[in-house]
Amino acid sequence: MGKVCRFREVRAVTAELSVEYLKPVRVQDEIVVEGWETEQKGRNLFHVGEIRNAAGDVLARGKGRFVIIGEAAGKKV
Repeated sequence: MGKVCRFREVRAVTAELSVEYLKPVRVQDEIVVEGWETEQKGRNLFHVGEIRNAAGDVLARGKGRFVIIGEAAGKKV
């Protein structure tokens, strides 16, 4: 989820992160990992993500809050 910040071309640190493990992730199987932004409030970016297997079953999901730091922190992004 932290990589989603790169689409905004900002640096951000993780303030909160929670992960819900739903099913085992087999090491030998291919997986799909996706993350996206759901909201921005000031310097706070809210992201969610999922890990799915090839059949589309959700194996894990998470959400996090990331805080923009550096020069971009004072600018509206």
